[in-house]
Amino acid sequence: MLVLDGRDNRLKFLGLDGILTATCCPHCVGFLQGPAFNRFTLNGGVEVFPSKLYDGGEKMQCYVRPEDYEALTKNSFVLGKTTVPLFYGSACEDINTVGGFANWVQDWEYTACPHCGKAMKYLAQIQWNTVYDGAEGTLYIEFCPDCYIVSMQHQQT
Repeated sequence: MLVLDGRDNRLKFLGLDGILTATCCPHCVGFLQGPAFNRFTLNGGVEVFPSKLYDGGEKMQCYVRPEDYEALTKNSFVLGKTTVPLFYGSACEDINTVGGFANWVQDWEYTACPHCGKAMKYLAQIQWNTVYDGAEGTLYIEFCPDCYIVSMQHQQT
C-alpha cells in the first residue's frame, strides 16, 4: 500500500535511514478484528503478520478482482514538492497525506505496537477511492520506529 524512503529529505521526520513498507490486502483490512500489521526492513523487505477476521473466520471471499490488484501495483502516488500545514490532512476528506494529523472518519484509534506496547506514530492516510474505483473509506497507517512495525486500519461511515 505504501513504500517510503526515509532517506528522502522530505521524510526526515520519520527518523528512518532506509525504506518503510506497509502492505495489506485492500479488501481484507476492512474486515479484521483489529489493524493489519507488518514488520519492515530498511532494505525494503516486509514480513506480514497473521490477522483475524472480525467474525472469527479463517477465510472470506475476496471481492477485489485480479486486474484490480494489478492496477493497485501500478498506482504510484508521488510526494508533493512543497510542504503543507500540519493539519492539512485533518481538514479534508478526500486527500492522501503523509505526516501531520489524520482526518479520522470515526474516532481516532492510535494503535499500540504489538511488540513493545508503545503508542505507534501516525504516518499516513490513504483514501480508498483514490486507489481504485468504487472503494470506500480511509486506510490509516501508523508505525513504531523502534520495532519497525507498521499498523494499517480501515475506517468508513
